[in-house]
Amino acid sequence: MKKRAVLLVFLISLTTFAQKQNNETNKTEINQSTRFNFQRTIQLDEHKKNEEIIIKIEKQTKKFELMIDTSVTSGKLTIEIYDSNEKKQGTFSVGTQLNIENSERAQGNINKSLIDPQAGNWKVKIIPINAKGMIQINTASFL
Repeated sequence: MKKRAVLLVFLISLTTFAQKQNNETNKTEINQSTRFNFQRTIQLDEHKKNEEIIIKIEKQTKKFELMIDTSVTSGKLTIEIYDSNEKKQGTFSVGTQLNIENSERAQGNINKSLIDPQAGNWKVKIIPINAKGMIQINTASFL
């Protein structure tokens, strides 16, 4: 009977150790992530044509960040963000007020952070009106 009790205690201890190791492995997997960064810079020279930038968000993306910085020295620039269902998720405009070229710089930005974002093709619409300046689009995807 003593051998069975010792064996039973050993098996219970071994099972508890295995469960603890498994739980630690699961915690490690949960705490790991991969970050993918992408940067795009667009120079505008009195640009008048609307443009679209497509940003693909993968299904396994846990978090997504979109940062758009603009700088305009003449004209006006509007930025619109659309999700993969074409629903507007944000907009802003920046423009100069003086008529003297290169004497005024107007800057604006938008930062969007999404947890478990909707997968698919998101769009950044660039709507310039005689805009001269720069747009910088940065994305970070956490997988």
